[in-house]
This record gives sequence, C-alpha cells and structure tokens, in this order.
Amino acid sequence: MKTTLLFPKIICIIVNWERPADTIKCIASVFNSNMPELQVLVVDNGSRDGSSEQISRLFPQVTLVSLLQNLGFAGGYNEGIKHALKSGASHIFLLNNDTVIEPETISRLMHSPWDVAVPKIVFHDKPDYIWSAGARWRAFPPGVVMIGFRQHDGRLYTVSHRLEYATACALMIQRQVLEIVGGFDPEFVNYMEDYDFAYRVKEAGFSMGFVPEAKVFHKVSRTLGEYTPQRWKYQGKNTVLFYRKNQRFSWLELWTFLIWVTLRETITGRCVILPGFWQGVLEGLKLLNQKERDHRGEHGL
Repeated sequence: MKTTLLFPKIICIIVNWERPADTIKCIASVFNSNMPELQVLVVDNGSRDGSSEQISRLFPQVTLVSLLQNLGFAGGYNEGIKHALKSGASHIFLLNNDTVIEPETISRLMHSPWDVAVPKIVFHDKPDYIWSAGARWRAFPPGVVMIGFRQHDGRLYTVSHRLEYATACALMIQRQVLEIVGGFDPEFVNYMEDYDFAYRVKEAGFSMGFVPEAKVFHKVSRTLGEYTPQRWKYQGKNTVLFYRKNQRFSWLELWTFLIWVTLRETITGRCVILPGFWQGVLEGLKLLNQKERDHRGEHGL
C-alpha cells in the first residue's frame, strides 16, 4: 500500500512530560537530519516545570501543543497525530523524547517500502547493543517480545524484513495507515498501546518492516523508570487488555503468560514488582467485566 508522493510532508511528533533536557537533545538531533522540509511538533503532556517555555525559546520553529493534563503516552501522541493530520502530513514520525537519531535516520525510513517503517533502536549508552529491532509473537510463553533485546549488533540485524509488531519508541507511519487504523487506544495510557496498534495495522492489511540502516539511540525508561510500581501496574492492566481486546487471544494464553511473569520475577529476585503488576491485572479484569456487562446491557441480554 506504499504511496509515492512528489512532495511528502513529514511531521515528527515528540511527547514531553517534565523532561525538557532530554526533549531538547532529541529535537536538536531531529533538526540535524538531512531532511530540510521536516517539521517538528512537540506535545507537552501537562508539564508543570516550564518545559514548554524552554522548548519554545530554544526552538521557535517547533509547533508546540500544550495539554492541560498528562494524557499518558497514548493520549499525548494521539493529540499530536490529530494536529499533524490536520496540517496535511503525508508521513508521521513518532519519536520518544529520550532518544537521539542519526542525520540519515528519517530519510532512510521515508524511502523504505513499508507502510510503517521501524528503525534499529540501540542503547544510548551502549550503542553496540540492540534495544529493539522490531518485535514478534512468541508461541511459549505466549507473548510479544522485542527482537534482538540486549544482543550485540551484528550481521543478524542488517537485513530488512517484515515485522509482526514494533515498539512505538520510533515509528515512521504513512498517513493512510492512521486514517484507516486510527491512533493509539487511550485505554492503555502507557505501555502495550504500541503492540495493540501494530496488531491493528496488521489486521488492516498494511505492511510493517524493519529498516536496519535507520538508527535510533534510546536512553530507556526515563519517564516512569524500569522497576517502578506505577510502570508494572500499567503492565499488568494492559497485558489483560491487549490479550483479551476483541478476544484476540485466548484466556489460556493470557493466564499462561501471567503465571510465567510471576515465576520469572520470583526466580530472578524481582518480587518487588509483583504487587503492582497483579494490582494492574485485577484492574484489567475488572475493566473487562464492566465492558461485558455494558455489552449485555446494550443488547438486552
């Protein structure tokens, strides 16, 4: 479904929440791209630390959308996507604010054959190691896993190929994909909204692929932290939502994955995350039950 446009309009969307230093470095790397026509749109997600003023002062050419409250990853990017589509974007490049990119990254993604193009994402502090080269479905324990996570960047990660899933840390998306599939599901707020989006992209018949020549350097979990209770509460709730949204995966697959996570974190000595994780699981199950009751009520059952 690749569309060739004579004069493409690329808008890079970056969401900031009280991390202006990271966001400023990210913006600077984007403006260092070899794409002079590139536009940057920053969504400030309800920051109270003067982020908007700092960004506007340093980059007056940036379009700044300041939200009154923090809408999370999904809500923040959705607001940016709405503005970008209204502005006539042909391609939207979603980019986490805790990243920097190489000058050729955006052009290489733009000229790839994929409807959704996924760059090679490496650790910022260890750029020889992969953070993500896309993602795939693992049969057992059933779940989505990032390809190449913590692996040395070698020959295996130099070939472009079709993907099933991808993290939204960095995504180049054609306009028509967003017009048909929509943005992120706001119920996810943070985490796994990208896997849900990728699932819908695939279901709609669009292509998603890995572009190894395009590189992004990721600082990893700067906003909520790797092992915070809040992060793992989202992980628990959103795992339930992702697996059982429209009954896309079975209850057996969901419970197998939940038990596996519990055993993994217990064996590795990270039990501290489990209370938050299971609190999130229970919230997700409660939300599913409420939706089922609402569905029955709508249909008089």
